[in-house]
Amino acid sequence: MQLLAKMEQWREQIEPQLALVSEADLLRAASGEWSLLDKLAHLAAWDAETVLALARAKQGGKPRYLNISPVEEDKLNAQWLIENRGRAAERVLGDFQGVWRQLVRQLRGFTPAELEDTKRFPWLQGKSLIEFVDEWVLQHEREHLHALFPSHA
Repeated sequence: MQLLAKMEQWREQIEPQLALVSEADLLRAASGEWSLLDKLAHLAAWDAETVLALARAKQGGKPRYLNISPVEEDKLNAQWLIENRGRAAERVLGDFQGVWRQLVRQLRGFTPAELEDTKRFPWLQGKSLIEFVDEWVLQHEREHLHALFPSHA
């Protein structure tokens, strides 16, 4: 399970860094930019969608937000931003960490063959679940957190 090892390595690098960030720094944002807390809530929301996507894949379904347009994605991100603004930092961090544990649990529910099969899930259009999770989770987290943790991206 190379994917899980890669995911665990990523989180082992960023979790200690996040623990060092003060609440003031979590909330600080440049004008028109998202705060780190906003980014963590955003990532937790998309990671939760990945958990749901994996559960649906197990049942023969597909993700809710697969192949949505950039405009639809922007609307969804804006909606989640509004929903999460003002939430306590410990709640957002708890979600960020908790959904990760659910994601790992979901992934462990698949066999390596299921994760690697590029034909099993037609909605993946020739990709494997490994590629899907790598894109929706790891690449996405690196995109949002690389500026904060450049040595870990």
